[in-house]
Amino acid sequence: MTLLQVPAVDAQRGIARRMVIGLPRELSPSWERDFAGYPPAGVILFSRDFRDLEDLRRLTARLRSLAGARRIFLAIDEEGGFVSQLAGHFVVPPNAQLLARGAAPGDLSCVARVTGERLRALGLDWNFAPVADVRSQSRNPVIGPRAFGDQPEAVARAVRETLRGFHAAHLASCLKHFPGHGDTTLDSHLALPLCEVDRDRLESRELPPFGQNLDADAIMTAHVIYPALDRDWPATFSRPIVHDLLRERLGFGGVAITDALEMKGASGERPLAEAARLSLEAGCDLVLFAFHDEEVRRVRLELADALVEGRLERTAFDQARARLSALDARRPPPDQATLAKPIESLTPPDWVARLEAIVERGLEIRGGLPAHAGPWRITEPVFPHGPTFASELQSLGLELATDSPAFEVVAVMARLPLPAEETERLRGLCRARPTALVGLQNDAFLEDLPEAALRISAADATPLTRRVVARALSRSRADVRS
Repeated sequence: MTLLQVPAVDAQRGIARRMVIGLPRELSPSWERDFAGYPPAGVILFSRDFRDLEDLRRLTARLRSLAGARRIFLAIDEEGGFVSQLAGHFVVPPNAQLLARGAAPGDLSCVARVTGERLRALGLDWNFAPVADVRSQSRNPVIGPRAFGDQPEAVARAVRETLRGFHAAHLASCLKHFPGHGDTTLDSHLALPLCEVDRDRLESRELPPFGQNLDADAIMTAHVIYPALDRDWPATFSRPIVHDLLRERLGFGGVAITDALEMKGASGERPLAEAARLSLEAGCDLVLFAFHDEEVRRVRLELADALVEGRLERTAFDQARARLSALDARRPPPDQATLAKPIESLTPPDWVARLEAIVERGLEIRGGLPAHAGPWRITEPVFPHGPTFASELQSLGLELATDSPAFEVVAVMARLPLPAEETERLRGLCRARPTALVGLQNDAFLEDLPEAALRISAADATPLTRRVVARALSRSRADVRS
């Protein structure tokens, strides 16, 4: 059979097997028929897709049932910290930056193994983690505390330990975002970032966490332009980066997947079908869509036409089949015994204590508050889960007030750098009375405010971390640190 004789239905099925898709708001009968007829390589699930953990189990079972005999990977972004779909249902680990700062030997692999066992028991078998980016730019709005640190060798070691835990749980892994998203100042969800460092700096700083961990099951590309590697295309669309660097030079033999193609760093004004075609021709095995709507279905149709008509370059497309088969064999879907585990058994007895110890060690605390008595005023963001700082501090016996406080506590949960006017406002507050500043996400703003009596970098805002920070605050009045 020649290429022009490939039936359209077979071409659509072939294209579907190169797609990982999100879910629509409702699994309608017509959507389910389409899914069963053209099952994708995988589905990515988000917290928006399920009400509780039992609902998640029912959903993963339904998706596998619809796919029939076809293997589908059920994937999730479960990094911990603020990129967690399980937050609010489980006590989850903190952001990677805090986790790495406080981890004792064995902690990172243990945390990853527990996460992997939880995901497998819920019907998931692929985690788009860990982040292998280096925190090269402290004010990066999209990576920040999601990275394990700012030193490439330390990040590479932390990634290696995390992979060990995921793989011990038989969970497929995915390093992101190749060749490194850490030295950017734009969020690729919203725009196309540019990383202007030279090739030597990229190779010595950004690449080691990837190049030293090629046993990862997959690597996700970055929607970032690297002029030192390719002046014209972001990494996701760049054959010099995906094929020449990742495949040929580094020797990565696993699955290459794009970041979500709806992100402005990939799509911009470009149609999704074109973005998907460029990704496949660059050497990506799979294209990722965070949602599913009629436009994603049109991508499948348009690429199927391109395949039939010979407008889609076939070499990379055909080579992906063996890599996907190898991933299928290496990471089989969860068995019935795994899926039958009680939800309450998925949290080890020492889990909370172990995480609290990690957070205690990982907090960076500078300064202290005066020991004399007086009410505190708490300024904090709205948290999606768990108690407020105010309630945690009250439970520790601290007096709180909204008027005429003796101390100020300001918690900042920002991923973007603080505007200059907000920095000046906080500076004025610090000069007016003793003030504690707490960085719950991107903590670079703390360096700009030495006037604060106390500065705490938590680099994480999970309820568990907030509880540990509240304890540190309650001790801080008599505990002055340099």
